[in-house]
This record gives sequence, structure tokens and C-alpha cells, in this order.
Amino acid sequence: MNEMILCMYSGGLDSAGMLHLLLTRDEYKDFAVHVHHMHLVNPENRAAAEQAATMSAMEYLRQSGARAFGYSESVHRYPAFDLHFIWDADLCAFMAGNICNASPSIRYVALGRTRTDTETAGHEFERRMARAQAIFQAAKAMNPHPSEYIFPVAHLTKQELWEAIPPELRDRTWSCRRPVYEDGGKSAHACGRCVSCVTGHVKQYQKW
Repeated sequence: MNEMILCMYSGGLDSAGMLHLLLTRDEYKDFAVHVHHMHLVNPENRAAAEQAATMSAMEYLRQSGARAFGYSESVHRYPAFDLHFIWDADLCAFMAGNICNASPSIRYVALGRTRTDTETAGHEFERRMARAQAIFQAAKAMNPHPSEYIFPVAHLTKQELWEAIPPELRDRTWSCRRPVYEDGGKSAHACGRCVSCVTGHVKQYQKW
């Protein structure tokens, strides 16, 4: 059985670009790829928009002739608590560690961290990433096989990543953290005000 890369997929540009690299670059061709998406039902209320983007991206990749990959998902509900009750990176690390326990063939856990994140987020970002990796190591303690984090797009800025992936894929991403829902929740558009809308590659017409 081939060693596996677990791709933690949010539905945003970074994870879409990361998955595209995992499926197309020669350096990863000897690894099986498994994608896991987490529904984060929290006060930001972005789970539905991210889920729609994720499903659309998975459909595109399968129809585009990309090599085969596995897929799973999990639901995490904490709408009544403070926005930062659980940091996304911490919950992601906990899930990734437990998935590694369940699938000993996983050699790497891939996260969509870009050079822009490193250059702009500063010490607080590094501190949170260090904590997340500690949670990951603790969660996977039952797995005797080595597994570790990798960051396949860490050498790219968000702009470079935007330009590197097919337009059909990047148009199926969702980055807004506070979607505005319409038609009774059947569609949504980007808010234009959150940090992702202001600083990232979020188009004002982005809808699903």
C-alpha cells in the first residue's frame, strides 16, 4: 500500500492550490492522496459556503482527469460559543492526528500555508502554528508510524498561487469568512468587509 498524503481542505484558494499541486507535481506522484474537509459550524456562519465550494472543486477535479483521490468530511458545531472558542488550526490538528491514527499509511499532512501568511501574520501566527503542531503530535500518539506536517505552497505568495492554478478551479474556491446568504440560504455572496475580502483574492461577485 502506497504511503498517503492527507490534504486538509477548507474550500479556500490556499487549499485548492495545494491540492492541485499534490495531484499534478511529480514529487508527489508516488503518494496516494486523501482529502478531508471540516464543516466548521461557528459564529462566522461560513460552513455552507465552504461546503458548496468544496463540492464544486471536487467535482471539477474528478471531471478534469486529475488522478484519483479519496475524500471524507466531518462536522464540528459550536455556534453558541465565542468566535475564537476553538481556533481553526487547533481543530484541524486534532482531526488530522486522529485520522492518522485511523489510517497508518498517512506519511504527511498537507496544509495550505502560503508565503504571504508567513510574511504578514508575524509572531502570533507562528505561535498558533506551533501550538497546532503540538496538538497534532498529541492526537496521533497512538499511531506508531511517523507522520508530519508539510506545506506544499509555502514558497508561493497568494498572488502567485492564484496565477498558478487553473481558472476553473480557483473560481470554485470560497474565502469570505462572513458570507451573506440569500434565497433562504440557497445562495450566498462575499461580504466585502472581512479580512479575507479586504486582503485576499475574493471577488465581490463571488457567489454560489
